[in-house]
Amino acid sequence: MTLEFSCRAMQLRDLVDVIRIQAEAYTDEILETDEVIYARFAQTPNTSWVVERAGEVCGYLVGYQSVLGEVSAWGDEFTHKPQSSALYLHDLAISKSAAGCGLGPRLVNYALEEARQRELRAAALVSVQDSKSFWRKLGFNECEHLDKKQQHNLASYSGPAIYMTRELAS
Repeated sequence: MTLEFSCRAMQLRDLVDVIRIQAEAYTDEILETDEVIYARFAQTPNTSWVVERAGEVCGYLVGYQSVLGEVSAWGDEFTHKPQSSALYLHDLAISKSAAGCGLGPRLVNYALEEARQRELRAAALVSVQDSKSFWRKLGFNECEHLDKKQQHNLASYSGPAIYMTRELAS
């Protein structure tokens, strides 16, 4: 019998797994502290999701409702923005044990469907760790027209960072 993966809303009890998966997926320069992870979940629990199999969390995606063209600086706190038009995907990671199972795209598509149901018009993110091709396959394109403040925020990320967006069809 093959156990299937399923996506669902993140719950407080999942944060231990989120912290473990983040440590597997990211370089030390961009790891967030446990305190930041707990605080962000407390601020935006309705835009945080996990993918699991047989009760084991295998990946997560954390975002918040934002304004298209607004880039969060590395380490900034975030909350849902008034007059949100986009879902900002802040953090996606899949456990090493589930790598290659197609869970990243599955989780992103789940979140994008949630965004459509909330009548958001777009999604945005900052691509790090050479992930641009992954996001392009999911329909995201590089946004090169950022004002000076947003360019400054983008430069706060370690390594090459690219702001990418995608329109959401109704």
